[in-house]
Amino acid sequence: MTADFKVVYDDLTGLAKAFHEQAGDYRKLAPDVSPAIVGGGDPALDSAIKEVADLIIGLHTGLADRMDDHGDKAAYARDSFHRHDVDIHGVFEDLTEGLD
Repeated sequence: MTADFKVVYDDLTGLAKAFHEQAGDYRKLAPDVSPAIVGGGDPALDSAIKEVADLIIGLHTGLADRMDDHGDKAAYARDSFHRHDVDIHGVFEDLTEGLD
């Protein structure tokens, strides 16, 4: 493995790890960003407030899930890149076998 490949592997590994860690940290913020549901005295208003609060929580969870997805994709790219590199080396070795 050349130094160039090592850098790419390490970068993709770090990227995947960062996405997963940040998604976990972002999920932990949910209680801090979830608004308390208060009563407005009108059932229709109370329902609207609850719907907006649920939407905020849903968006927060969705964004954390997307960060995890990006971490999975970075890890997949790293693994795919490694498989491709191994395949190229195998083909090269097969083609040059016995040429010494």
